[in-house]
Amino acid sequence: MRVSAPVLVREATAEDAAAIGEVHAEAWRLAYGDLFENRWLPRFVEERRTKWTAQFADLGADSVLVAQRGDGIVAFARFGTHPDNPSDGELRAFYTHPSCWGTGVSETLMHGVWDNCEDIRRMRLWTLAGSTRARRFYLRIGYTETGLIRERDYGDGRPVLEIEFARRPGIT
Repeated sequence: MRVSAPVLVREATAEDAAAIGEVHAEAWRLAYGDLFENRWLPRFVEERRTKWTAQFADLGADSVLVAQRGDGIVAFARFGTHPDNPSDGELRAFYTHPSCWGTGVSETLMHGVWDNCEDIRRMRLWTLAGSTRARRFYLRIGYTETGLIRERDYGDGRPVLEIEFARRPGIT
């Protein structure tokens, strides 16, 4: 992938499912390698690589945006109305391929998300407490921790701690 290529943010289509799955899997593999046991991480990575074809059939009212550089998809975001508060949005997935970490792709995609959420009061998201890179990114672009935490079991019987972040979209 050429680092200097411009980034196009657009709505995802079902034809993007395999590329989204690859971004999701590789981001998980590198970002969460030290957060899950070695015997579970490969399974979780493979699930993310293969689940997106089915995900597109069941998005409900959610939106999916992709960041594209040249012919390749390098990041994606899935978001929709927050399940507990319809005046809020929820960013349900936000991943960038590791080859593009630190290049500005993630910020460009996040601006695309905010541009699609003008009518919401704030955007909320959950991230793993141990995901230092993601937490630093969200703080750097204006999200703040809300104080809410939860435990989530990804299937290995060992719940991990997640932290909620929020941001009002119109803030620059």
